[in-house]
Amino acid sequence: MTIDSPKTPGRTESSRVQHVLTEQAVWVGLLIRLFLAWLLPLLLDDAGLIPGVAYTDIDYHVFTDAAAYIQQGQSPYERDTYRYTPFLAALLALLPRQGGRYLFCLADAACGSMLLYFRRKTRVNSSSVDDSSTTQLLVSSRLQDALWWLYNPLAINICTRGSAESLMVLLPVLLTYAVVSSSSLKKSSWPSAIHAGLWHGIAIHAKLYPIIYTLSFMTFFTLSSATDRMQAAALSPKPNCRGLSRRISYLGSWIWRLLRPAPVLFLLSSLLTFAVLTYLAVVGYGQEALDEGLLYHFSRVDHRHNYSMHWFWIYLARAQEESGGDEVNMSAAGRLLLLPQLVLLLFTSLGVAPQNLSLALFVQTFLFVAHNKVITAQYFTWYLCLLPLCSESLSLTRRVAKALAALLLAVGFWLGSAYCLEMQGMAVHRIVWLASVMFFAANVNLLGALLDSSQSKRDALAEKKAD
Repeated sequence: MTIDSPKTPGRTESSRVQHVLTEQAVWVGLLIRLFLAWLLPLLLDDAGLIPGVAYTDIDYHVFTDAAAYIQQGQSPYERDTYRYTPFLAALLALLPRQGGRYLFCLADAACGSMLLYFRRKTRVNSSSVDDSSTTQLLVSSRLQDALWWLYNPLAINICTRGSAESLMVLLPVLLTYAVVSSSSLKKSSWPSAIHAGLWHGIAIHAKLYPIIYTLSFMTFFTLSSATDRMQAAALSPKPNCRGLSRRISYLGSWIWRLLRPAPVLFLLSSLLTFAVLTYLAVVGYGQEALDEGLLYHFSRVDHRHNYSMHWFWIYLARAQEESGGDEVNMSAAGRLLLLPQLVLLLFTSLGVAPQNLSLALFVQTFLFVAHNKVITAQYFTWYLCLLPLCSESLSLTRRVAKALAALLLAVGFWLGSAYCLEMQGMAVHRIVWLASVMFFAANVNLLGALLDSSQSKRDALAEKKAD
């Protein structure tokens, strides 16, 4: 005869809460977003709880004003600084003025739902450690999956402030990744290539920057099996290989691979979707839809709210022009800064994407943001939404922990100095520039630490398989 020990009420209640947070993560995450999207603007925008600090993103006012112009039968580009696809304003014109904010929250929760699915699918496929063997962890592995995005404070903050990133670009990018990654499980990748191209074209039209993923998606479509991936790895030039002919042969082999039907169909589908949407935008709203919604972003050189270390020369160049000095071609300078990004993009697309697509997309986005001439808080979500997809390839080493701490310190330093400059009007321009340089260095250091941890993890797995 056995006597059951009494259950601890606190532990039972804690397990119930964790069960809800885990099994209903999408709904809980959505409710958190909707509640904060309603509450925080009331406290900070209307009540002025913190003087001089507004919660709603300035871009949201731009979106809603543009939508109001459409409701009046005018062009959204009548609103100064509206430099987005006109379809966003047309969509918001169908909603109440504050309805767009809730729509962005819904799209953000949808992104979290997709990331939750990908992570749990990856764990099942890789036979990773499950909840039963992680009792020593503070939270279960399934709850950790939700913490990556659905309960991520930054993701919650960005969408509740009224940023459209989740709707305009994160969701199309994740949908493209879903189609591309599932294509390797199908006998014919042609339909998947066309389907993925549709989403990719939408993402490029909406935000432009996802164009950096095009080559990576194409290289992944060339590899329809594990054998193809092994062959691609074998073709990669070794670090000690100095022969120019070997590298030329490597690039030539990839050119022939990229001419296969699947990658070509993906490229054509992407281009056609982008071209049709852009054409419809120009037909509906004139040349401004092309100039403001697309071409402007090639030469954008804003200096306000900009984390980039390039903001200071942008500020000085504009001041020189306004004072009647020699004209500075900032557009040409901005394009020149794209060259190092293109080199890094080519390397990761051919060297990383064939073996690990999610890691390649994360690295490309991280590098693109870090080297960009304009960086705002929304840009961080571009790579943070991809990090959960490749986190199984990384590990939290001591070097990564130190790099993360250094990045947080750099962000804190930048925020404090930028607040003194922009909110208090103090002449601390050089200090903000120094903070931006430190922020760039911390980003590069963190990426190096992450790639080092990825290599160490691959080596450990290889040794384990050899044993």
